[in-house]
Order: sequence, then C-alpha cells, then structure tokens
Amino acid sequence: MSREKFALGVGAALVAAIVVHFGALRAPFFADDWLFLDQVRSHSLLAVLASPDPIGNFLRPLGRQVWFWTLANLSGESPFLFHAANLSLFLGALVLLARLTRRMAGPLAGIVAASYLALHYAADVPVMWASGSQELLAIVFALGALEAHALKRSLLAGALLFIGLLAKEVVALTPLVAVLLDTGEGTWGTRARRAWPLGAALVAWLAIFVPFMLTRPTVGSGLALSPMGPLAVPILLVRVATGLEWPTGGVPAFPPRDPGEAGWISLLIVIVGLFTAVQVTRKKPPVAARAAGKSGKPAKHTAAEHVEVPATRVPSPQGIRAGLVWAVAGALPVAAIAPVWSGYYFLFSLAGVALALGTAVARTRAPLMWAVAAVAVLGWTSHQARALTEFATAPSVWSAQGHVNRFYLLRGMKVVGRAVDDLRSQAPKVEPRTTFFFAGIPAFAAVQVGDGPLVRGVYRDSSLRSYYLSAISRPYLARGPWKMFFYESSSGRLLDHTTSPGVLLSTALGMILSDNIQAATAALDAAHELGPPDRALDYVTGLVAFERGDTAAAAESFRRAGLNPVRGGLDVLRSVEAALARADTLAAAQLLQRATVVYAYEASLHAKYSDLLLSRPRTRPDGQLEAYAARVLDPTVGLSWRRWGYVLATQNRHNEALAALERYARLAPEAAAADARTREVVATLKRMLPGGDIAQRSLKGQMER
Repeated sequence: MSREKFALGVGAALVAAIVVHFGALRAPFFADDWLFLDQVRSHSLLAVLASPDPIGNFLRPLGRQVWFWTLANLSGESPFLFHAANLSLFLGALVLLARLTRRMAGPLAGIVAASYLALHYAADVPVMWASGSQELLAIVFALGALEAHALKRSLLAGALLFIGLLAKEVVALTPLVAVLLDTGEGTWGTRARRAWPLGAALVAWLAIFVPFMLTRPTVGSGLALSPMGPLAVPILLVRVATGLEWPTGGVPAFPPRDPGEAGWISLLIVIVGLFTAVQVTRKKPPVAARAAGKSGKPAKHTAAEHVEVPATRVPSPQGIRAGLVWAVAGALPVAAIAPVWSGYYFLFSLAGVALALGTAVARTRAPLMWAVAAVAVLGWTSHQARALTEFATAPSVWSAQGHVNRFYLLRGMKVVGRAVDDLRSQAPKVEPRTTFFFAGIPAFAAVQVGDGPLVRGVYRDSSLRSYYLSAISRPYLARGPWKMFFYESSSGRLLDHTTSPGVLLSTALGMILSDNIQAATAALDAAHELGPPDRALDYVTGLVAFERGDTAAAAESFRRAGLNPVRGGLDVLRSVEAALARADTLAAAQLLQRATVVYAYEASLHAKYSDLLLSRPRTRPDGQLEAYAARVLDPTVGLSWRRWGYVLATQNRHNEALAALERYARLAPEAAAADARTREVVATLKRMLPGGDIAQRSLKGQMER
C-alpha cells in the first residue's frame, strides 16, 4: 500500500471522528472548567502556576493551568475554541496511533487502529468537556514519545513523556509500552536500556508528583478503593473495548438504539475509506497477465491500467502481544477508582487495543474483509453505548453503565447553558460584591461550585460570590447586594425571585424541609430586618427557635404572632371528633384553629389540625407547617415523625423522608411493624435514591425537559 493510500485511509478515520464529535464544538463550559477559568483570569502564567490548584487532587499543571491560561487568553474564554482544541488533540492522537501501528504491522493495521479509536465512545467525554484536555494532552504526548522512541530520538521521547505526565498521570506506564513496541535487535534488557530516557522522565516526574500527593490536606481523596477493583478492571476493559454498556435491567445493544445521522455517516466513511485505501493482493495482475497469456508476448499497459500489488509479508504477532500488554498496563490505574469507573478512563488503554486489533486483522487470510467487519461491528457497538440515555448513579464496579458519559454531560450542560442564559437575561448587570443564592438547582449540573466561579465567569467580576441557598447566613447576606434564583424543574429555567414577596420566609420553610435549621434561622433573621411585622413570620420563627432549644425566644415570637405559648386544651379533641363524626370538617378545622392559638404548645392539637389541612390540596401548605409544629413541640411521638416523613416525601426530600420514617420506626416499633403503607413508601423512596431503578428512569425525563 502506498503512502498516499495509507494517508487516505487514515484521513477517512479523521473525517469520521470529526463527524462523530462535531456537536461537541457547541458545548458550554461545565463543572471543573469554571474553576480553572476562574484561576487563570486576569493573572500571569507564573502567578497561576504559583497559586494552589483549585481542585487540589492531582498535579496536572499542563492539562489545567497552562492549557486553560493559554486558550482563555487566546479566545477570550470562548468554549468553542476549547472544544475545537480538544478535538484537534484527539485527531492528532489518531494520526500518531496509525503511524505507530503501521510501523509494527503495516499500513492496513494502522488504518484499522485509527478507525476503531475514531469511532469509539470513550473519546466522547474528553472531547466534549473542556477539562478533557488533561486526558487528551497526556495521550498525545505519550504517543508522541513512543513515535520519537521508534525513530531513535530517545531524548526527545523522554521530554515528551515528562510533559505528558504533567497533563495527567494516566500514561505513567508508557516506558513499558515503548519496550514492547521496540522492533530493534537485542534482548529485552537491551530494549529496556534503549528506553532509559523514558524511564528517567518517569522517575523525574515521580520525584515531583509523590511529594505533592503526600502534602495534600486529605491524602487519598478522590480515590475509590475497593477489594473488587483489581478483579473488575480486566472485565471493564473488555466491556469498554467492545462497547458493552446497557440500560438498567436490559441487555447490550437490545433493542438496538439508533446511532443517529452522525453515527451512520461515520460508519460509512470508515468503511469506504478502507475499501478505497486497500487493494486485495492478487497472484497476477488482471490486465497485463491476460494479455500476455493470449499473445505470448509481454503486454504493454498504461499508467492508468497499473495495479499496485502490496507486499504479502504477514505482520509479526509482536503487535498483538504489545497491544494487549499496553491495554492492560493502561487500565491498571483504574483499579484505584473502579467503583466510579467511566469509559473515558480507558482511552489510553484503548490505543493498545487498537494496535492489537489492527495487527490481528492484518495477519488474516482476507485482511480487507476482516478489517471492514471488525471496524463495522465494533463501531456499531460503540455507537450503541454512545446512544445510552442513562449513567450509573451509585458507586459500583459492576454497574451497567459508566458514571460519566456523553449523556451525563449533555444532561448537565443543558442545565448550565440555560442557567447562563437566564442569568444574563434576568440580571444583565450586577453590582460589585453581589452574592447569588441558588435554590433547587440540580447538583449534577455543577452550576454552583465552590464560592461562585460560574457567576464570576459570566459577569467577569472577581468580587462576586454564589452559594446554594442552604448555605445562607448573616455574613453572606451582609457582604453586599444579594440575589436569589430558584430553579423551576418543570421548565428547567432559573427564575429571579430576589424581589418576590415573602421570599425569605419561603426560603426558611425550604430550609426546614431540608433539616437545615441554621440556614432557616439566618433567612428568618433577614426577613425580620428587611420586612414589616408578619404573623406567619413570627410563628415560623417561634417554631425554629423551639427546635433550637431557645424556649425564651420561641415564647416571645409566639406572643408576637398572637399565640399563647402554653400546653392544654385536650378536651377540644373530643369536640373535634364529634364534628368529624358528623362529617363537618369545617367545624372541626375552626375548633382546631382557635385551640392552637390558645394552646400553642400543645403538639396533639397541631397534629390533628395538620391531618385535616393535609387532606385538601388548597390547605396542604398550611398542613405541612402544622406537621412541623407537631413534630417540633413533641419529638417523642412516633406518629408525628411518620406524618413529617410523608410531608418530606411529597416535597422530594427523599433522604430526609427516609430518616424521619426510620425515626418513626424507632419510636413506635409495634405501630411501624404493622404499617404496610409506610413500608411501601420506604421501599419506593429507596428506589428513588441514586442507584435505584426509579432514579435511573427519571434521567431520560429530566433530559427531555
């Protein structure tokens, strides 16, 4: 095969990769991206490198600080350029892989290797996520180091590997791969000595990396160690290499998922590229041989009739062995985080799989047929994994899907993109030192990270801060102007409620539901300072003070609300029961309303009042508050915790609801044992937690909003 035809085949793989990942160019910044942009904004590169890493979990100055500082200054923090650069890095990795594989097993093997990796879903996350630069830079420099080593430019190879390790440590076993790929003469010891610059680069990097890791405040954070990790990694490698991820409760690739227009086109491109670049070896040229046979004289033929006959030498099996060992070596680091595995963790390992696959195909009797079959089948299974609308929501080495995949990013980026648009449209300009509070926004979207790198990125103002509403406190409210944005789950939009009447009281009520009494107290204090006297505000303030154990403040707030902070009035319950026996719920409610004013500390009155109010949609919010009152005023009653657990469940506070219902079971074990309905509610709540089947099914619905 000529160099031109090899370039044509690899070029087809590159075009297919562009088709697959073209949509990534429109992706916004996400999660860690905002942290790195926040660090490099308005600082020199030296100042950035001298400052602490914003995440602090690993030493990756090239993949983080240097890369983000360079591209942010070149592009004005344009996400398009970041994603275009990531895609360019991936294309460069494909070219380098094709060259390495051609050197080991011939041009057809190189084309197959590049085509396999071009279609593989493991590249989705690094290309689509700006922070994926860490993975891609490490792989490109590692492949460049292997290429330089093969060309006997050993010092350059060592330098490239050292740079790659400063992007991400996933390529640490590259020296071993270099020894395996060495086709020169000599023993393994001789080959190892030839790779000494790569080993020296690894040692030099370890001399920096290990002390850094040991000086971290929490050594080992970010790891997810499991005794099953080492056992699971080879199985996960096979699964990722073959695209075996599947829906919860389903099986791989069944029913088949439509890979989409880009998927079909990319498959067609690589197959056509293989057919165009490869010519099947024949024992005699069809034109010249037939002519010579008929006339007995040598036939003349034009350049257009010339058929290029490639060499028939069968590639050495060294490429298969080297590729498989490369794949395993590249996968070994995943053992430390196996319970939270993702397909993209194996990207460097998959380069070894690609080498082994290309070599194996080139050694067959019908290499073109096997090349097309292998690329088509594995490309199809990869597109099936790419089309999943689920991801693992709980740690598990045996989860049906990876934890961070294309759908995970699309789901989070959709929320981020809308949030940025909503901030710019509803608050085009904000004053310096403004503090943003976000309520209800899904944590998976990472709109709120740290103390507000996203809002500082949106407005390019370093004085801004943002927090979850659950972190509301007097110091945060006092540092300057503040804004409150609430996430509307039905529309997926952020809504500015800063000037909405009663926003601080509703914030306090939300904090009560989340069992965050400290934040509720801060919101109530701010409401008292900023607003006129309000009976409902005083009532809630009294209940929160009572839960904190400040009975003096509680009594004072109750009196301001017109309530008498005493117990008693149990005889009223008989009148209430009589009214209910007559089906006169209005009279019963009026009796309880008056009684809870005169005997405000009587928990049983609030409990009965709550049951009446919760039975009607129109009065349900008041019933929830009365359920809280009954639980606070006498926390020893099991049924009060049962009632409160049901309230929390209707407000999607799944963890808090489970905790309340468990408290009910401890306080009233006999009643709980006979309570079939509550057992069903508990079982359903557990299915709604991360890892449960209801939680998994809800992922697709959230994406469709």
